[in-house]
Amino acid sequence: MNRKRFFHLVCLLLGILSFSACSNDDEPLSGFTDVEREDLNVLNGAFSYKSGMDVTEIEFIPFPAPTEKKSTMNDVPMKFYGTIHYKSRYYDAEYYFYLDTEKRQIVAYLKHSEKEDYFNALVGKKWVYAIVDYNTITLYDTDLSNPVIHTNTYIRKQQ
Repeated sequence: MNRKRFFHLVCLLLGILSFSACSNDDEPLSGFTDVEREDLNVLNGAFSYKSGMDVTEIEFIPFPAPTEKKSTMNDVPMKFYGTIHYKSRYYDAEYYFYLDTEKRQIVAYLKHSEKEDYFNALVGKKWVYAIVDYNTITLYDTDLSNPVIHTNTYIRKQQ
């Protein structure tokens, strides 16, 4: 009888362990349009662009569903699709982002440095994006003047 109870206890513990080992990475994206979901599936991951002596890296980490974060201005909430880690020789920052698929833009606002669920409404970036293929995207930082010169091709980093 003790062996039977022990066997059931082991099975229960293994079941609990297998469920707790599941990650959110396996969850499908929900609450997005089909176009947003397709673009987020490609953008998910790290990309790099090499220019002379500088390497710019950008990593997109989508949320499983659109997620509200509060603005530093009057706590006004806004829905974001995930986070971006942007790093170059001179700049290292964390953003929340969403996609404007009609304009083909990635709109990002700096994550607040002290409040987890807040974004800095005054500091943001906007990129015009194009998906070339699963491993290649182009980004044009709209703060720069010339899309012909300042559109950069980013290649997916191999893990």
